[in-house]
Amino acid sequence: MSNIQISNLVLWQKNGVKRTLNFLHNRVNVITGDSGKGKSSILFIIDYCLLARETTGISKTNIDSKVDWYGIKISIDGKELVIARPSESNGATDQAYFSENGTIPTLPILNVQIDNLKKVLSSAFGIDTELRVPYGGRYIKAGSKVSFRNFLAYSYQDQNTIVAPNHLYIRPTDGRYQEAIERTFRMAIGAENVSTALARNRLAELERRKAVQARKNESYAKSANAFSEEVEALSSEAYSLGVIERKPESYEDSFTALRELVATPVAPSDHKREVERFEREIFSLSAKNRQLKAFIDGKPAFTIALKETEDALKPVNAFNSQADDIFPSQFANEVIARLQRELSDIKLSLRDRKIFPFLDEVKNIYEENENKIQTLREELSKIKTKQPIQYNPNDYYRYLGRLEAKLEVYRQSEDQVIQPPQDDLDDSIADLRQKVEQNDEKSLLAKQELNRLINKRLTTLPLKGYNNFSAFYYEKEKLIHLHSSDLATIEKMPDVGSASNYLYLHVSYFLALHEIAKTRQIPWVPSFLVLDQVSTPYFSSDGKPNDDIRSLDKILIELNKFVIDMDKFGGFQIILLEHIDKEHWASLNLDRFYLVDKELRDNYGLILEAPGDESPAEPPK
Repeated sequence: MSNIQISNLVLWQKNGVKRTLNFLHNRVNVITGDSGKGKSSILFIIDYCLLARETTGISKTNIDSKVDWYGIKISIDGKELVIARPSESNGATDQAYFSENGTIPTLPILNVQIDNLKKVLSSAFGIDTELRVPYGGRYIKAGSKVSFRNFLAYSYQDQNTIVAPNHLYIRPTDGRYQEAIERTFRMAIGAENVSTALARNRLAELERRKAVQARKNESYAKSANAFSEEVEALSSEAYSLGVIERKPESYEDSFTALRELVATPVAPSDHKREVERFEREIFSLSAKNRQLKAFIDGKPAFTIALKETEDALKPVNAFNSQADDIFPSQFANEVIARLQRELSDIKLSLRDRKIFPFLDEVKNIYEENENKIQTLREELSKIKTKQPIQYNPNDYYRYLGRLEAKLEVYRQSEDQVIQPPQDDLDDSIADLRQKVEQNDEKSLLAKQELNRLINKRLTTLPLKGYNNFSAFYYEKEKLIHLHSSDLATIEKMPDVGSASNYLYLHVSYFLALHEIAKTRQIPWVPSFLVLDQVSTPYFSSDGKPNDDIRSLDKILIELNKFVIDMDKFGGFQIILLEHIDKEHWASLNLDRFYLVDKELRDNYGLILEAPGDESPAEPPK
């Protein structure tokens, strides 16, 4: 198992001073002093040296502006590595200094890319290169490689977080940071090892592939169905244009006909004008025949008119027989004689039906026109039966262009053959799912163990106002809620109240998590914990205790005991950034507590003034 602890913290100051803090393994390393001396920046200097993306948390005025380089020496299973990075004021860079033999240089130089160094450290932390995030989120993509940095969140508690009511981890507003915790939590508590993590990753990948294939097949099926309907529409349009003689009955026939049409297109002629010519001639002959028909049908009326004229002239006979008596003048007699002649002509016309020889000619013309009309209609019917192109050539060629493009699209989609479900894929998924489900049972047991250890700590760090309540960690919310003994009442963590209670919850949770990591030999979780000012609820900034100092003592005693308990599992290191003075913990006989440097008070701080080089105390042997 990996045992990852911090040996040294080094600052190469701009004034030429190299400031070094020496940490002991398997101890509670205390850096204490007054406010404004740079203690709280130490946590973030450690994280920056361990390849954090930025220097957030490091005082830019009091620390960063006075430092050229930050460095750290870490021990991984006895092998010491040195990492140094330039300060922000010295220029951000994607490179760092790295020594794999533990050499702290007089002045670092850039000799490695950050991305390459991350791979080296991930390997040193025991993280398999194939270990990947099984499912994605808003910030982290599924399949992203697991990094050693994903597990550092379990090793930090800054001053604000350690008593926070609504979050357990630092950087609560950093979405990517919080997502990394969600993805690695089960690995951190031993609910998932490399084998099961890889199985979960493999299962996620196979399920993704199966889902993708199913979506593709569904898409192809929909495309084929849609194109089938489109082929039918295209063949109907071709039939209406007259470029195919009949409308195909099946999809295959339609597709074949359309392909042949594209391969050997019909040369269009202006049939539309021919149709229009036939229709114009039929219309003209029909109009003439309507006139002729009207004339032929008007003969009886003409005869009736003659008859009426005859009747009107009948008195002429009487006038003529008595002409001398009725009209004694010569002129009158001439008029009567003229009327008599006209009456005779009318009678003759009525007796002789052949008096209209042109009527038969009209009838003949009418019949000839009817025959011509019938012939023209038959020709027009033949043209329409053959479905000649009824649009102009431009319309026809545009149709051919659309048809050829659509057939090409379908030809390409035909190449995407629908793949049947793969039996071996299903079998692999079933096997992996069984393994993952078995591991889910293991996860449940691991979380139960985590809750047990949290509550074990809370017996010595009792919450005020919550006697007989038990604590339960909620993985999705990343919070600890309290349940009454009868489970009738749940007190949400943000509602618990009291900085002391929140301190106890935070410390209990992180000690429980690291105890699981140590006892279950989780290689990825570092064997150190940085706590910034556990005395916050009990001490003022000048180091004077309040009336609840005994609650702080319980925390200090628990930290000392935890380090001792972890000796049999490879050891554990705590770095405690504090206000309290050495006399306070010395009075408690805490034998694992170690003062890293003399107390940072008055004119003595993390940053040293030149030329005085306040050398740190030598660590005890």
